[in-house]
Amino acid sequence: MDEAAAIARTLPLVRQGPKLFIIDARNGVERRYLLDWLHTSLAEGGPGREINWVSLPISDERARLRLKSLEEKLEGEPDTLVIPVRIAWRIPNFEKSRALKMRHILFGDPRTPGSFRAKTILWRNKRRAHCLTGQPATIGELRQRFEQQDISGENPGETEFARFVVRQAGLVLDIEERGLRGRRYKVPKFVADSLRTSPKFRAAVTELSEDLGKPESALYEEAGKYMKELIARPSALFIDMKARLDRFMLSQGYEDDVVFNKNELARLRRTMRDHPTLLLFTHKTYIDGVTPTDLAYQNDLPMVHVFGGINLDFFGLGFMLRRAGTIFIRRSFENNPLYKLVLRHYVSYLLEKRFPMTWAFEGTRSRLGKLMPPRYGLLKYVMDSANANDIRNVHIIPVVTSFDLIRDVEEYASEQTGRVKKAESLGWFFGYLRSLREPMGKVYVDFGEPVIVDQAPEPDDRLNLSKIAFEVAVEANRATPLTMTSLMCLCLLGTAPRAMTAEELRSALTFFVKWAQDRDIRISEDLTTEKLQTVQGIVDTLVNSGLFVRYDKGSTTVYGIEPDKHPLASYYRNSIIHHFLDKAIIELSILKAREERDKKAEEVFWSETERLRDLFKFEFFYPSKEEFRENLKAELARACPDWEEKLQTGGPMLKSLTNRFQPLIGHAVFLPFVESYTVVLDILSRLEKGQVIDRKTCVEEALVEGRQLYLLRRITSEASIGKILFENGFRMAASQGLTGETTDESIAARKALLRKFRALSRRMEKSRLEVLSLADKIFD
Repeated sequence: MDEAAAIARTLPLVRQGPKLFIIDARNGVERRYLLDWLHTSLAEGGPGREINWVSLPISDERARLRLKSLEEKLEGEPDTLVIPVRIAWRIPNFEKSRALKMRHILFGDPRTPGSFRAKTILWRNKRRAHCLTGQPATIGELRQRFEQQDISGENPGETEFARFVVRQAGLVLDIEERGLRGRRYKVPKFVADSLRTSPKFRAAVTELSEDLGKPESALYEEAGKYMKELIARPSALFIDMKARLDRFMLSQGYEDDVVFNKNELARLRRTMRDHPTLLLFTHKTYIDGVTPTDLAYQNDLPMVHVFGGINLDFFGLGFMLRRAGTIFIRRSFENNPLYKLVLRHYVSYLLEKRFPMTWAFEGTRSRLGKLMPPRYGLLKYVMDSANANDIRNVHIIPVVTSFDLIRDVEEYASEQTGRVKKAESLGWFFGYLRSLREPMGKVYVDFGEPVIVDQAPEPDDRLNLSKIAFEVAVEANRATPLTMTSLMCLCLLGTAPRAMTAEELRSALTFFVKWAQDRDIRISEDLTTEKLQTVQGIVDTLVNSGLFVRYDKGSTTVYGIEPDKHPLASYYRNSIIHHFLDKAIIELSILKAREERDKKAEEVFWSETERLRDLFKFEFFYPSKEEFRENLKAELARACPDWEEKLQTGGPMLKSLTNRFQPLIGHAVFLPFVESYTVVLDILSRLEKGQVIDRKTCVEEALVEGRQLYLLRRITSEASIGKILFENGFRMAASQGLTGETTDESIAARKALLRKFRALSRRMEKSRLEVLSLADKIFD
């Protein structure tokens, strides 16, 4: 912006009466330049006129503010207009390319130059020094705002008022600077000071002091250490550096452009502007946590604060991330009330000022591909903060990142067999970055419908907290799209060990895409009708990665999955199976009704749907029982309008009803869970009277037994061997009252349930064979 435009910006501020200019200057060069600018730019200014001013390094958070001079000047006339001014240093052409240079990192941010560098910039190009004026206010208006704060009966001195004025000056200057640089640099300032002077924080410290029997001074000193550990200190340079790192990580092996709906982004922009916003991302890999921050930066949304584990706060990386908006949280602080207090008030500050926050909804990466149970820790602290400060209309938006391929899946498969996870370090981090170079297709980001918390639940209201988490999980699942990789894995695992011809695979994909479209299930752009005619691009990537096998030496091209790759393929399949859950339950329940010929088919069918829902309640998020049944009825009606008649008639009509659900996928959805639960039940069934086995021991034995059963082909795939699967199997048995000390009754009940699971395995094998039989008929 040229000098004339800069002057024009100041003209509305000029009015008769006394003025006090608060000059935000980091050094003498900036101070002199701003003073010269004030003399030449204001109508009543000039070389011979005196200007009432005070200079403070407000934007330099490392500097110590000496407020004596400002205190004296604030004792002036109440109608004195306080006008803050600052220089915004610009990087040539940076707004267009956002290309951060290595010299910026080595020699410091040119937007915050030192004295010598500032002189050099002014000598070369004065246009890079853009003078800003913040929204002015009179001393009387500022004092009135200050006194309207809840000061809990205390009488703060002039120093506190001066600190308040400084904070107000910094805030209005930041607003002006964001108009120049962009909203991506909207960051909180003076957070620690704001917390320390907050009446609610001080009252909470006083109450805690009485509870713990510790002096307040000691608590404030300790709280200062926690603030230093917790509070992010973002700056423009490190925000840019983090954005470069995000782009680097997302573009190493993936295509450069992240796929997302521009309309969803517009909605997100409005929400972040108008409401306290939480972006809870589903966690599948280390890099899906960067997609919210990357999208925010690339599209000029406010900077998103990221909650991360303290394990990532190691040398180098932790320094950069904290200055790019990361809040590092201890893994355990349940017995540290002061730490919790600081965290709660810090979060409340961010909510109140509408700084968006993000963290992994599940707390840890999903090792199975499907959505893991939510972790309530951070969500509880955020809701407690909102409740304590009456912050309403908190918008929780699920963010789902999907990948054609995920680098971490091999690591997950290995961990599930019992291998210990490697600890994070700087060397590990660089090794992980190098591993991302292999071609892995595209990245897709989808935003779920916001879960709006009008009024946060009370701190001890676990029920409402769990309801909020459940709603977020449901919206996250709804926002998860079908991708080419996940859908192909579902199809190929459904026919395994038999492969599929290219034509069979294309036909199955086409069917499921049409099926999903009829149910308003999200699908990725690769699954359009036109692109399904040629799936070669992503298939090549999957074949080259070793996930798929392609055989094209015969009369037709054939695709399959090697048996030792089933755990990897199962991961991608698991990411979408919740969309097919109703269909799978219906199929298996119809097959059950076909087996029970001496009973009423309708009764057997509905009984089986409820039994399956209960058996796998630790694997999936179900709606209420009433809604669950209505969803099943809707799915039945879509597939077969006269389903009720066929179900009531039973007999041969059940076979007809089964055919209306072809291709069947019940076995593809449930088989790993059924087989892993069977392993656990087999171990429990072999216990002798009086014996007890705990979950950890049972899982360890199941890992060994599972491998043996796979070699004997009593379970079909290594995808059914995994720690999490066995843990959930043990939880299922515990929910049925089948763990604990072994008795004659528990032995009988365990064996009875084991027989039912083996019958369910046979039923799923029948489902798989019926699919293959149909395929043979169609393609013969």
